[in-house]
Order: sequence, then structure tokens, then C-alpha cells
Amino acid sequence: MSFGSLILFLLVLYLLFSVGKSILQNYYSNKDIRDQEKTIVKLKSDIVYLQAQIAYYKTNSFRDKQARAKLGYKAPAEKVISLPRDESEDKIADPIEKEIEIKTPNYRLWWLYFTN
Repeated sequence: MSFGSLILFLLVLYLLFSVGKSILQNYYSNKDIRDQEKTIVKLKSDIVYLQAQIAYYKTNSFRDKQARAKLGYKAPAEKVISLPRDESEDKIADPIEKEIEIKTPNYRLWWLYFTN
């Protein structure tokens, strides 16, 4: 190889390296752009959802619902009925059956267990 062909080879190698590097940077930047666009779409949908929630929280039906649930208020023409709690759920069942007494001594039961 002559000196000129060596320089030409190194120049082509350098150009290939720089072109490959710029292609790789372009790929990563396009990937970041796609990810950011997906994030923007998600955030826009979150904004729409939150605006709908804010609009609901400003309605009178939400205020009435919260007043009834948290403060115990009622509408003027509304009748409130209070039912007693089920007491059967609160009670613990008393043991009805007593423990059955074993008439055979324990050492005898062990003897039967090992010998049979």
C-alpha cells in the first residue's frame, strides 16, 4: 500500500465512523421525540379527565352528596330513616357443647397408638 491509499483508507474510515455516529444520534433523538409525544398525549388526556372532575365538583349534586355523606344534611322534602344495626353480627357465639371428657387415660391411648 502506498501512502496515498493509506490516507484515503483512513479518510473513508473516518467518514464512515462520523456518518454512523450521526445516524445513531438521529435514531436516539427520534426515539426521544416519540416518547415525549406519547407523554404529551397522556398528559392531555389527564388534563381532560381532571377538568371533568373539576366541573363535577362544582355541581350542586356533588355538594348535596357530600353534605349528606359527611355532614348528615337532608333535602327539605326528604325523610330520613334510621335502622338499627344487626346485633347478631356483633355477638360472639357462646360455646354450646362442652368438651367431651376422655375416659381412657392418656398413657393407655399412647400405648394403643404404638402397638396397633
